[in-house]
Amino acid sequence: MYKQASKLKLRFQTPKGVLSVEQLWDGLSMTELYSTIKVARKNLRKDDDDELSFLEDSKVIDTEGQLAFDILKDVYLTRKKEQEEARTASANKANNQKILTLIAEKKEEHLKSMSVGELEALLK
Repeated sequence: MYKQASKLKLRFQTPKGVLSVEQLWDGLSMTELYSTIKVARKNLRKDDDDELSFLEDSKVIDTEGQLAFDILKDVYLTRKKEQEEARTASANKANNQKILTLIAEKKEEHLKSMSVGELEALLK
């Protein structure tokens, strides 16, 4: 879908102005990206206002609008997943650091409880 978007030179109307596909990755906050997705979805749905529109065989499908919505959705979900992974990695790193600190303290306590002779024997 990204290949198709680049061929079409697809642009997105956002709170920060018109952006290209690559600018979606870092040009918008998650809140701004979310609101842009809502607008894109609303634009897709406006054709479905007529309750009996399903009776018409000649319904026009907005392929460019659908492509824009799909790309916005994919960028949002990918960025959200990356943020969650970064949060998890940060929490794991903090936990590991805490454990390493406790291990160092235990080793220090163990060394303090040793006699002078045992400590001298550890010297190299």
